[in-house]
Amino acid sequence: MKALRWKFIIVALSIGAAACDPESNSEPIPDAEKDNYIPRVNTKYHYSVIEDGVNIGTAEKRVISSRDSSGIKLYNLRTDLQFAEGGMTLYNEIYDANARTYTQVNMPDAWYLIIEELRKNPDIIIDEARVTGFPYFMVMDNALVEGSNLTWEIPEDPGQIIKYRRKDAEHLVFQMKQTLLHQPTKAAAVESVTVPAGTFVCTKYIYEIAQDQTLSLNGEPVVTITGTETVTIWMAHGIGLVKQENTTIFNQKITRSSIILNKIAPTS
Repeated sequence: MKALRWKFIIVALSIGAAACDPESNSEPIPDAEKDNYIPRVNTKYHYSVIEDGVNIGTAEKRVISSRDSSGIKLYNLRTDLQFAEGGMTLYNEIYDANARTYTQVNMPDAWYLIIEELRKNPDIIIDEARVTGFPYFMVMDNALVEGSNLTWEIPEDPGQIIKYRRKDAEHLVFQMKQTLLHQPTKAAAVESVTVPAGTFVCTKYIYEIAQDQTLSLNGEPVVTITGTETVTIWMAHGIGLVKQENTTIFNQKITRSSIILNKIAPTS
C-alpha cells in the first residue's frame, strides 16, 4: 500500500482502526448537535481518493453506533476503503466537548497484520514491534470563524518501532523507527466550497506533519529519511471532511493527493 494510503487512513478522514468490529446500535442513534464536525446519523458519505490526478480509490463513512461516557456522547464512525489491491474497514470514535470536536486517531490494523506476517516468516526473528503515541486526538474548535484552533492531544510523538534479526545472521540486529510530529494551526479562512456532493460553508485549516524514518544496525543509525506533509482540509458542520489536499515531500519525492466528497445519501 502506498504511503499516501497510510496517510489517508491516519489523517485524511481523521480515522483510525479499532482492534475489533464494534457492534452497531439496536436502538435509534441520536444525532449530535449541529454546531460541530460530527457526521449526521442515518447518512452515508462517499469520497473519491485522487493521487497525482488519478482516482486510486474510494471511501464511504457513516455513524454506526453511539454510547455515553461520563455524560459525553461518543459516536462510532465506520469507514470502508476500496483500492485496486483490496479493501479495508476502519472504526473510530468522535465526540463533542467544550465547544470542540475530538476525533480519535489509531494506528491502522494493517500495521499489526504486517507484523503478524513478519512473525510467520521462518527466516526472521522479531525482537520488538510496537507503536508509540497512539491513540491520539485531533481537536478542532467548533466555531466557524477565521483563527479558530486545530490542535493535537498526543501523549508522545506517534510512530512505530520494529526490531528484528535474520536467522542466518542473528548477531545483526536491525531496527526501523518512524516518528511523526504534528503541528497545531489556526483556521486560515471560512469559505464556501463546491464539490460534487454540493456547496458547503467550511472552515479551512492548513497544517503540517513532519516525519523521519531511521534504520539502525546494532544500535547505530545507518540511514535517516525525512519528509513533510502539508495538509489543507475544509471541514463543515454536520459532515466533517468535505475536501482535503495533500502535498507530501518524502525522500526528495513530491506527491500530490486529494480527497473529495462526492455524494451524501441516506442509509438503506
